[in-house]
Amino acid sequence: MARILVIEDERALRNDMIDALNLSSFEVLSAPDGEAGLELAQKQLPDLILCDVRMPGMDGFTVLENIRNNESTAPIPFIFITSQSDRESVRSGMVLGADDYLTKPFEIEELLSAVESRLQRRTTFVRDAEAKLEEAKLRLTRMVTHELRTPLISMNSVLDIVSKRMGALSPEDLKEMVTSIEYGGRRLNHLVEQMVLVTQLESGTLQRATLPEKGATMPLSQILNGAVSLGRKFSNNRTDVKIGVEAFDAEVPILCDPVSLKHAIAELLANAINVTPEKGTVMFAGWRAGRAQWVTITDQGRGMSREQIDQAVQGFSQVDRERHEQQGMGVGLMLAHKILAVHGGILEINSDVGHGTQVQIGLPISSEPLTSA
Repeated sequence: MARILVIEDERALRNDMIDALNLSSFEVLSAPDGEAGLELAQKQLPDLILCDVRMPGMDGFTVLENIRNNESTAPIPFIFITSQSDRESVRSGMVLGADDYLTKPFEIEELLSAVESRLQRRTTFVRDAEAKLEEAKLRLTRMVTHELRTPLISMNSVLDIVSKRMGALSPEDLKEMVTSIEYGGRRLNHLVEQMVLVTQLESGTLQRATLPEKGATMPLSQILNGAVSLGRKFSNNRTDVKIGVEAFDAEVPILCDPVSLKHAIAELLANAINVTPEKGTVMFAGWRAGRAQWVTITDQGRGMSREQIDQAVQGFSQVDRERHEQQGMGVGLMLAHKILAVHGGILEINSDVGHGTQVQIGLPISSEPLTSA
């Protein structure tokens, strides 16, 4: 029997919801305000939470933020109950990690349908995740073997030539070979950084629940500046591609693990640079919506179909590798997606085949003071 927690300050509506859920064979817990609801959630660990947005004291957004920042409650499906149907409120809630919305007034059938849908989706997600994990392990083994060996073979070959022909090589030849070794080193370094982050994510070392304790509150501008520098390196310093910025306020505070968040944005930027034609431009833009900060990265590349996007997000695969020269393990987009989720953020990808791709990054704005240097 699934356990449902209802957090609603309107007594009549709360009682109606409790009665309907009880009649549908759910075990129901209830709370009249956010503080009591959060305490119940942490103690009882329900299978799903239904929560009003506007309540006296702790509002629904704060309840959700606390739920997602706690390791034991973070996976619980969360449905907002609200009279706020405007797009800004909906997007702000989704950035914080809401799974769905019910807009007042609603029919009992709508309530039960939303609950059943989210519970079923969670069950399906767990089952599919287990199957995908096994498949990913096999792909990872094959990909790591290939991608780690390739630059090592190239670097060792160059070193062998240098050691045997040192006296016969011109300065230009030596410079070319040093450049080749440097390139291989950067590629290996990128692969190692990716594997470290994959390991941290899989082991739980990097997770949302530990951010308040282990993370830092930094201006978004500082994160983006670091990501641009790193993204250039990941794209093998393609200086022919210009990075443009449409002016926006990037000084908002973000609670983050700085290393992983910069890496996530750098992966997205590097992807954009790599698919952009020579002398093209990749554009940054941003805006604030409620308690969320949005950033977009738009390229002028070949674009992707929805199927290709889904394939790339799963990781350890590359889009059209047989037609386009690519390197790496195909984990960049997957890493970005997972790292942003750790930060309570979301990643949306809109692409037009033949015309380019835009990624939208949504991050919750922190209410904490900036961390001292």
